[in-house]
Amino acid sequence: MQKFNKIKQVLAFVVIAAASYLTVVIALKYHRLKSPAEMFSDLPKNIDLSMQKVHYTNTKDGVLQWDLLARKVDYYNNSGVIKFGQPEMVLYGKGGSGKYTLLADTADYQKKTGDVKLIGNITATNESGMTFSTGHLDYFASRSLVSTADRVHLEDTSLTVEGTGMELRLDTRKLRVLHNVTAVIRTRKK
Repeated sequence: MQKFNKIKQVLAFVVIAAASYLTVVIALKYHRLKSPAEMFSDLPKNIDLSMQKVHYTNTKDGVLQWDLLARKVDYYNNSGVIKFGQPEMVLYGKGGSGKYTLLADTADYQKKTGDVKLIGNITATNESGMTFSTGHLDYFASRSLVSTADRVHLEDTSLTVEGTGMELRLDTRKLRVLHNVTAVIRTRKK
């Protein structure tokens, strides 16, 4: 009987310790929450609008040009710039052909021109499986042109190309690597 009482005491102690731990954790978590005024004061003063988890679509004459999903968006009314955090941008070629998906750290959209500058750790893939990576990329809406002056690494099923500078015409689907080009072509074994 004495053993049974000791087990009851140990279980009671464990239950009380667990309940106390949970109470402390909940109290600390609740204490860390900021009031709306404090959260608002943390925002930079020059941002006119800030949103999270945004889907932004750009069309021209009723034709889809690109889609952009972003974790965070900051809108600057004075400069006409929309800054996207952790964007996934899907570019469409002429007539919907040539879909390219680009990931980056940030993207800046210029409202006046429709141009987009992607910055940091850019990786891109197209429908046929070609991939490329670079440090920054510019999309010029008026010319349907994607370009960079940075180092570029391209890979396809049978081709690897590295070089400096790249231009990709979305309307014609032509891609050029501009300088210091190194290419490796893999042949299939019979």
